[in-house]
Amino acid sequence: MSRQENLYIHIYTGVRTEGMTYINPEESFETGQALLDFIYADLSEISLKEDDIAAGMVSIGQIHPYFSHISAEARRLFVDNCMNATYEGSYCIDGLIVLQKRFAGYLEAFVSDGLTEKTIETIGKYRLYSLSQYTMLDGVPMVDHFLMGFEDCLYLELMEIIRCQTLIKICKNCGRMFLPRKSNIDYCHRIFTEDGKTCQDVGYTQTFARTVKNDELLQAYTRAYKAHYARMSKPRKRAGNLSREDFEKWYQEAKDKLGLARSGALDAAEFKEWLKK
Repeated sequence: MSRQENLYIHIYTGVRTEGMTYINPEESFETGQALLDFIYADLSEISLKEDDIAAGMVSIGQIHPYFSHISAEARRLFVDNCMNATYEGSYCIDGLIVLQKRFAGYLEAFVSDGLTEKTIETIGKYRLYSLSQYTMLDGVPMVDHFLMGFEDCLYLELMEIIRCQTLIKICKNCGRMFLPRKSNIDYCHRIFTEDGKTCQDVGYTQTFARTVKNDELLQAYTRAYKAHYARMSKPRKRAGNLSREDFEKWYQEAKDKLGLARSGALDAAEFKEWLKK
């Protein structure tokens, strides 16, 4: 068997369901997630040192499920290519950078235009070298794809995204594409700050802060909420402190009155005065 043949891989996709499986039927991946992780992977973090080949092979295996499932010899070939100044092929870091840009462009076209003639024209130029057949995997009908290499693996996942019409959005905080759990989610779960906060943490906090700043009724409600919550949180040594039951009762009434005040059914001044009680 040649070294090139070690780059081949089997990938299974659902016939009636979404998701992808790399060789091991018990290890499945959400359609689109592996591709997005690869597109935004920091390839500079891959360890490529002649005195620590093992570390390089481990870090390469973390780029994408493809690299964690091919043979150790195939990963070693990647490391060797990266360290070979005369190597001119695509199976190296520079080749991965090219693929990152190319497939980011494919996905951006799909996200912005949907499945249009323009999108098909952009994506459809790629020729997928794959042998596919129907099979049963743990009693579930699947399609077994025998792929020739990593690029075919990426393209297959792209086709599955299109086939399943997978929802992909652009995070309103970091500007990167992500798979939302629900259609009304606008921020991804990637770590954004040094203290570990995600785009969702930061984004929704900033959005709420802007909303409060531009909404006098919500400002008044938020101040009153904090004050009442503080009274509930303190030990009940004073008559003015609240039990959790009393706080929940006040919270529900305040939320209802806020809705009425916003709709005009309750006078705004009257609502603000009630909040001070």
